[in-house]
Amino acid sequence: MVQCCVQSCNNRNDINKTISYYRFPLDENEKRRWLKLIRRKDFTPNYNSRVCGWHFPHGKAAGPTRFAWNEGKAFPHISQPTKRQKKMLLATVEDEGGAEPGPSHLGTAQKTPSSSSVLVLEIENEMLRKENDKLKKELEKQKQTFSFSQISSHPDIVNYYTGLPDAATVLFLETLLSKFDLQYHFDWNVQKMPLIDQLLLTLMKLRLNCGLVDLSVRFNCCRATVTNIFITISSALYDILYVGMMENKIPSRFKNQTSLPHCFQPFPNCRIVLDCTEVAVSNTESLDTQSHLYSHYKGGTTLKALIGVAPNGFITFASDLYGGSTSDKAITADCGVLQQLEAGDMVMADKGFTIRDILPAGVSLNIPTFLVNGQFTMEEINHNRLIASARVHVERSIQRLKTFHILSYIPYQYKKHANKILKVCVSLTNLQTPILREIA
Repeated sequence: MVQCCVQSCNNRNDINKTISYYRFPLDENEKRRWLKLIRRKDFTPNYNSRVCGWHFPHGKAAGPTRFAWNEGKAFPHISQPTKRQKKMLLATVEDEGGAEPGPSHLGTAQKTPSSSSVLVLEIENEMLRKENDKLKKELEKQKQTFSFSQISSHPDIVNYYTGLPDAATVLFLETLLSKFDLQYHFDWNVQKMPLIDQLLLTLMKLRLNCGLVDLSVRFNCCRATVTNIFITISSALYDILYVGMMENKIPSRFKNQTSLPHCFQPFPNCRIVLDCTEVAVSNTESLDTQSHLYSHYKGGTTLKALIGVAPNGFITFASDLYGGSTSDKAITADCGVLQQLEAGDMVMADKGFTIRDILPAGVSLNIPTFLVNGQFTMEEINHNRLIASARVHVERSIQRLKTFHILSYIPYQYKKHANKILKVCVSLTNLQTPILREIA
């Protein structure tokens, strides 16, 4: 014979054969919880100790919750029947001339489930369904309103938000990041947002220069989290893509010749094409600093960098950022690009790069001819035309770089990260489809 060990409960398997009897769980914490619920903390259950199924209205996993001392009380986590539902239940019970079955210690014999008990179960199930639907809706509100899964199947939309050609390229970056030891900027990890969406947030900031409020609303997080993610992921991309793959690794002229486009055939020894680009920056600085940053060419405070492009259109060098008033020649002499050149190399540049006197021995400079006698000779015209037809593709590479709109204006709070931001944008530009079809 098996008897329920709950105090005041007289249910036995020889009397109430329709009720299940459950052993105490093996897990000690769960066992203590059951003993606390049945108010028998000092009781030591053995293998034969049982609790009858009447005490488990919500299933065994929820534990015993229904007892003689709390029967009829309202539980806060379960919605109570409405007046209409109670009236329907009472009417049904009165029609049957019986009472709702319960345990033997409530003074009524346990009976086979009747239609009234079935109705009770249906009402409880309906209330649980409504409660479940309510919780689902609350959970939906907590989810991100924007994620990579929403755009991954549309290459044109992926390109708009990230600047990359397709979802496969974004997933490739996620794979690299997943193998990198991320050290979050604010020393607290972002756990609720998947890594792929953290990457998407960072790329959107670089590509579209979305505001902090915009990104915090899209990804359902605070502005501090946006900043934490952006600085962390962009720093990791800098270490992976630029430091790991590009820094101090300008391809040799012999390697360039393996993918030399037709327009560079007259210049087979061209190692690199140089040009400068400027980035607007906040002017909340002292007057001395503002004068250093002021660019007469742009008419405002800017940061300036030297960009080096290979003949095939890929960016192979990016200097640190200098004040906007710094000359092209001074940046070229200081940034370290000259140390990577070798005798026999040829450097192509705009006529503003008067750097012939600072080039290493054996390195030549090819720039457009200056107008001296009021009219170009035919030879000078042809020379300038060849240089222009070659340099136009280099200018297109720099224009691609500028499609990362964070380079249109770097906010003050990101100024100390400006060098990394620029070089990440350079690396991402190289992940786009080649400019020249013959190179593709």
